[in-house]
Amino acid sequence: MQTCKQCKKQFNIDAQDQVFYKKMNVPEPTLCPDCRRQRRFAFRNERALYSRPCDLCKKTVVSFYSVSYPGKVYCQDCWWSDAWDSKTYGRVYDPSKSFFEQFHELFLSVPQLALINTKSENAAFTAHSASNKNCYLLISAGFNEDCYYGFQIVESRDVMDSTFARQSEIGYELVDCDKMYNSRYCFKSEGCRDSAFLYDCHNCDNCFMSCNLRNKRYVYNNQQLTKEEYEKELSAYHISSFKTAETLKKDFAIMLKNDAVHRFSDQIKCEQSTGDHLLNCKNCVQCFDVRNAEDCKYIVVSPVAIFDCYDTNYAIQGELFCDVLSNIGAAMDQAFCQYSWASSRMQYCSYVMNSEDCFGCASAKKAKYCILNKQYTREEYEKLRGRIIEDMEARNEYGEFFLAALSPFGYNETIANDEWPLTREEANTRGWKWSDEARGVRGKETKQWSDMPDDTAQTDESVCNEMFECRACRKNYKIIKQEFLFYKRHGVALPRECFDCRHMARMRMRNPRKLWHRQCACSLYGHGHHADNQQCSNKFETTYAPERPEKVFCAECHLKETA
Repeated sequence: MQTCKQCKKQFNIDAQDQVFYKKMNVPEPTLCPDCRRQRRFAFRNERALYSRPCDLCKKTVVSFYSVSYPGKVYCQDCWWSDAWDSKTYGRVYDPSKSFFEQFHELFLSVPQLALINTKSENAAFTAHSASNKNCYLLISAGFNEDCYYGFQIVESRDVMDSTFARQSEIGYELVDCDKMYNSRYCFKSEGCRDSAFLYDCHNCDNCFMSCNLRNKRYVYNNQQLTKEEYEKELSAYHISSFKTAETLKKDFAIMLKNDAVHRFSDQIKCEQSTGDHLLNCKNCVQCFDVRNAEDCKYIVVSPVAIFDCYDTNYAIQGELFCDVLSNIGAAMDQAFCQYSWASSRMQYCSYVMNSEDCFGCASAKKAKYCILNKQYTREEYEKLRGRIIEDMEARNEYGEFFLAALSPFGYNETIANDEWPLTREEANTRGWKWSDEARGVRGKETKQWSDMPDDTAQTDESVCNEMFECRACRKNYKIIKQEFLFYKRHGVALPRECFDCRHMARMRMRNPRKLWHRQCACSLYGHGHHADNQQCSNKFETTYAPERPEKVFCAECHLKETA
């Protein structure tokens, strides 16, 4: 067992891990998996967006970087253009100085991309996104139209306030849902339509406040009704009323704890894998929100085809990644890189595109045999790269991701603070930055919710002219016109919380990315799946902590409940 040098907890490096690190020719990590992920996440800003000028064309753009960022920031058009060359910022390696110090100086000098948002139309306020049209405040999303306030929304239309929703249309408050139509307040459901308040339901329509359904119609509170009976029951509810919606959400939460049967892990077509929200995975260990992966470990959010990767987040298509953040597109053999796209044989690079054989480069495009953005021959590159690694090893620098202290963002601007929240004092004690930028305004509200109609049906577009106070964080926010029209058209209550607080509330509905050992609990709840009501012998690793109240079953017993 190893002891993490940051949190002091023990962690294991097994024989399979050793084979991988030897293959990558990197040393074994000195941080535990959680601390390694925290360090990477400290470099990913998703929702702290600012308005600032492009340092080249001077037009005002939306950016991850505030005006106080000391380096250069270019808009997307300028950054991708041929108006500048990253190699002009190249520098000679100085063996008397720390490599990280030299890389940080390079990073601050070379232009940074204001926002990752490509091939989109009328979707300026979307981040880590691509191919969206008429969308607003989507994060890590792609191929959507008329979608607002979402995270990991893919190939959807008219979806609002949702998280991990795919191929859906007309949806509100969908969490971990696929192929939904005209549904709202649904969780871990697929292929349902004209429904609300569903958990773990598949291929259902016209169902309400129910769980664990398969191929059902006209089910209310898990009771089968006729069409006429169902419509009569629903006529008592007006979800466009905020008070009614709040009451139903509380009833739904109680149902999740007391009535629903929970599968120990959300896995489909997986072999020898542990984690949650996995599809088509084989030999994947402690992986979360991963699709189409094989021989991977400690992966979080990877929707497309990765193989033989460790400690990788937000990766799309590639193999042999080690301690990598946000890699996109047909790449291989990368270690300790962030935002390296369609590039191979890279180490300690940041925002490098269509490149190969680079070390310590930043904002480089179509580069090869470059170190600190300076061009070398192949022989010069390999010799200097070896020398730098030796120097880093002597300083105990080589073998892990960039130091969190070098992040261009304040810790409170990053997703690290979502999973591992710290106070300013705690962050500063570790030498990590803290942002004092004003994110939003307070005290500028023009209307109190107590002065507004409870039911959206009784409001008009004038609500879009008002500023409201978030009941959770007290920040001010507005209801934009497109948002209001969605609520009005589909009978949804106006939200009393800002976008950020709504996002965090949905994320809290999902289990933590952590595993506990448990045994199937079917017999504890009187479910007669076994002779003489004996306890199921199946054991597993699950994201449900042992003290939680939900009924957590193995895959076989869960199937018997839902078949």
